[in-house]
Parts: sequence; C-alpha cells; structure tokens
Amino acid sequence: MDVVIIGAGIGGLALANGLVADGHRVRVLERAPGPRTDGAAVTIFGNGAAAAAGLGVPLDGLGGDVETLEFRTQDGRPFARADLRVARRHTGFGVATVPRAAILERFAGALPAQTVRYGCAVSDPRVGPEGVTVAGESADVLVGADGYRSVVRRAVLDGAPAIRNGWVSWQGLTRSLPELAGDVHARCLVGPAGLCGLMPAGAGLLQWWFDVPASPPDDGAVLAWLRTRFASYAEPVGELLAGLDESDVQPYPHVLHRVPARWGTGPATLLGDAAHAFPPSQAQGANQALEDAWLLRRALGTPGDPATALRRYERIRSRRVRRISRLAASEVTNLPPGPLTRLAGRLLTPALTGRLHLATIRQCSSVLNDDRP
Repeated sequence: MDVVIIGAGIGGLALANGLVADGHRVRVLERAPGPRTDGAAVTIFGNGAAAAAGLGVPLDGLGGDVETLEFRTQDGRPFARADLRVARRHTGFGVATVPRAAILERFAGALPAQTVRYGCAVSDPRVGPEGVTVAGESADVLVGADGYRSVVRRAVLDGAPAIRNGWVSWQGLTRSLPELAGDVHARCLVGPAGLCGLMPAGAGLLQWWFDVPASPPDDGAVLAWLRTRFASYAEPVGELLAGLDESDVQPYPHVLHRVPARWGTGPATLLGDAAHAFPPSQAQGANQALEDAWLLRRALGTPGDPATALRRYERIRSRRVRRISRLAASEVTNLPPGPLTRLAGRLLTPALTGRLHLATIRQCSSVLNDDRP
C-alpha cells in the first residue's frame, strides 16, 4: 500500500515507522525546512511508551524517569502525591519526561532515507473513491498528522478551527534547578495565579511550565509578567524565574477540537492533534497521538478496503480519546484544590493515587486494552 502522511511530528513519524516495518511504501511530507528542534518536552506515560514500542521505535533511554508526582498549594503545602512506579509494575513501562526533539530524532533516524521530505508544504490534498492526490502525486491512503491547524482536516472533515479556551502554557526546557532536574520526582504548585509544573527531563534538563488563564501585557515582557504573577508562590518558583531569560519562554495555547466519530472520508483520515486537539493539562497529547498511530497501523494491516479499515480505526479511537479530551478541557488540575480534593489527598496513599491515575489512562488507551479494528 502507498501511504502519504502529512506532518513529521511525533504521531506522523511513529506511524511511518510502523507502516514501513509492515512493508508499505510511505512518504512523510513536512512543511518545515528540516527536522524540528523547537518545543520543550513531553511526558510519556505507560500507554504512549507501549504504543511506541509496538510501532518498533521504543523510547528507552530518552529523557528523565519520573517516579512520583506531587501537587502543592501556592505556599508549598502538599495536598496530593502519586506513585507513578505503579505504571511500570502494571504495564511494563514507566513514566518519563522526554525532550520533543529527542523523540523526533529517534523516530526519523529509524526510517529509510528519503522517507521524510522536508520543505514540502501541502495546501490542497484531493481525495477520491479510489485514492488521493497530494503535491501532484497519487497514493492509496492519506493521513493528516499536521497538528491542530491541519490542512488535511479542512479538506476531509470540516473547516472549523480548534477553539482557544483562554489558558496558555508558558513553558521551557532549560538547565535550571539542578537538584530537581537530576531527581526522579516531579512537582506542581497550584494557586490563584495558575499552575507551575517542574519535571526532570534527563541530562540535567528541567521541563517547566506556567499554566495561566490570562494574557501578558502587549509589551512582550512575558518573563517580568510571570515573575509578578507568581511572586507569592513558594520556592523554587522564584528561583526558577530569576534564572530564566526572555528567550527561554515559549507559549503553548490551550485549544480544543470537537471529536467526531468520523475523522475523514474515503481513503483519508486524521491522527493526533489534527483529529482531537485538547489542552495539555493531563499530559496526554503526545501519548494519544502514539495511540492513534499504533491502532492505525493495525487497521491498515487488515485485508479489504482501506476506507473501511480507516472508519473502524476512527470509531474506536474517537470513543477512547473523548474521555481524556473532556477531562483535559476542564483544566481541573490547574485550579486551586477545593475541600474534596484536599480530603482525597489526605485519605489516598501515593500508591492508590497512582493506581487511580493508571485506571484513567487505561480508559483512554487502545494499546493497553489491545483494541483491534
């Protein structure tokens, strides 16, 4: 089968590896002039790690392992703690924070030469009953893995853009707070100003972000604005902000797509944010893209009409991803804890909290449930 994938992000490159291993002819068209090195890090949970391994590109050895995740109030008092080692015991895969560029490098490096074509912007993909035409070339199947502003989504589904909900993550990946960066414990401080997250990302790097429901002043002085906004938060928030430069801070707007049961038409479909962009508050964006790639590979490996296989893939994944999309859209983890949250934090052990978190992930996982299209 001849497959064209639009977008050389995590999901697109992961899918390409799985399809190449199955003997398909694969072309990945990417508008960027070269491999992407922008972006900070992503947290890979057991479902994403299992999907990557199932696609033939395991993420072993990348990033920094995360064994515990602790939530604290703005004054530094803990109110919830999760033991993430539960994931490894139950799935065989742990939790790690991995620089996005490192994942892309591994995925692209595992592909045959010339599989990825950089500097190839696609503006008008055409889909017919018997195949697709992209950039003047024909193919049997088209996969849009080109992000929440997807050209393919507009062509095969609808023109409705992903909607911003007002929240923005101001994030970065730097050599900051070496004691925390070299540890296996992650920390989030949440209060009226928003949430500050701190996660070790390996090799002395720290992934940090500030989730806020407001916009900085028009003068572009984002760092000064963050320092003022989070001035009342306990250390090490102030120490982190004091050591950053303006160029360290990157915006990541929180957007949300409607997640329909059908993601395409004929021999065309979508993957990752092109199908179901949602806020990063549950850290499942990259994991769900890997889940999509894992199940889509299975679907295209079944005999019969590719379009029929794509619709089966979409029905299964849409049911799974709607659950995590709704939870992420609530931004619940970015809000100060209420009385019930504090009570649950006192009653639940870290191990039980870890098991509850894994149960939530399992509900939105195709790979952990061995879904078959």
